[in-house]
Amino acid sequence: MKIERPYEGLVVVEAAAGPLGSALRLSTAMTGRILADLGARVIRIIGDDEQQQARQPYWGAENDAVERFLSAGKSTMWGNPGDREFVSRLLRRADIAIVDRHVHRLIAADDLPANVAVLSLFGGRHADAEIPATEFTISALGGLLNMVGDPDRKPLKLGGHQEAYALGLSAFCGLAALLADRRRALPTMTVRANLLDVVVWLNWKSAPLEAGAPVPPGRAGAAAEWQVLRCADGWIALVYQEPDWPHLCDMVGDDRLRQAKFATRQGRLGNLAELADIIETVFLSRTRRQLHEQAASHRLPLGPVWSPDELIDDPHNLARAMFTALPPLPGEQAPVQAPRLPVLWNGLVLSSSAGHAPARAVAGLS
Repeated sequence: MKIERPYEGLVVVEAAAGPLGSALRLSTAMTGRILADLGARVIRIIGDDEQQQARQPYWGAENDAVERFLSAGKSTMWGNPGDREFVSRLLRRADIAIVDRHVHRLIAADDLPANVAVLSLFGGRHADAEIPATEFTISALGGLLNMVGDPDRKPLKLGGHQEAYALGLSAFCGLAALLADRRRALPTMTVRANLLDVVVWLNWKSAPLEAGAPVPPGRAGAAAEWQVLRCADGWIALVYQEPDWPHLCDMVGDDRLRQAKFATRQGRLGNLAELADIIETVFLSRTRRQLHEQAASHRLPLGPVWSPDELIDDPHNLARAMFTALPPLPGEQAPVQAPRLPVLWNGLVLSSSAGHAPARAVAGLS
């Protein structure tokens, strides 16, 4: 039986004119990808710089898998996203526009569809400012890079494009709210989402909530309460709350943890190096899988550090259908494994469009 998708029949135009490979191109592509999975007909405009990289239109040969993931289920139209007449003609026939700030400021209000998402790096009065920034610099401004790490080393970028994808998900949520609002009176409604606000929200636990509040500690390295420790076959993150301490002692099974100096959180904070050394010494005799199972049995949120291949073959991820196979790359036999989108509709997974290569060269919207 064919499942009717919630946005079937809607036409979406996706256009970003910012620099090739920028966070805003990734974000608009992610928003469109979610809508495509939920049934919308998504048409993305491919600019001159992307035409020069026809085999991987988004951002380079080394990231062809990213192109496959973000383009799945979409159609493409060759043209200049900065051409006002060309883009306006397409938008007049669309139900939804997903654009970056570069495109939005070109288009007259009368040419916009009923639902518009405008993505930018900064918000408020800085939304249209020409401030050079990347995902990395925005993460630094939002404090996200100050959460974990060694203070004697340079901050490390988060893997992949987590910040840009989070912005894409934010824009989708705004559009979903507009589509669900049947009482609105205005013919055109605009969702504005910016990367800095999204990063600050992702880092909400470390953002001071009151003026003059002390800056939360960050990048504490070996002085951090939660450590990443060695084990027999890799690494595991030691994470626990105050009520979890007795359960951690039972799981580790080393009587040294029951000394009076470790009985309170304040005592443990004053002896972090010794505490970590005791636990790591025990963990070195156990594998990540063993520790993961033991932690689950004690209801402890310890986190093994898995490789990408291990994540794909993990029984839990297999049961949850967390990964799907994209078509093989040109000249290769094996498919590309990619995570499905983290969006369900009434509990249903509708990400089947991931199995299809992106269509090319759309003649029009009719």
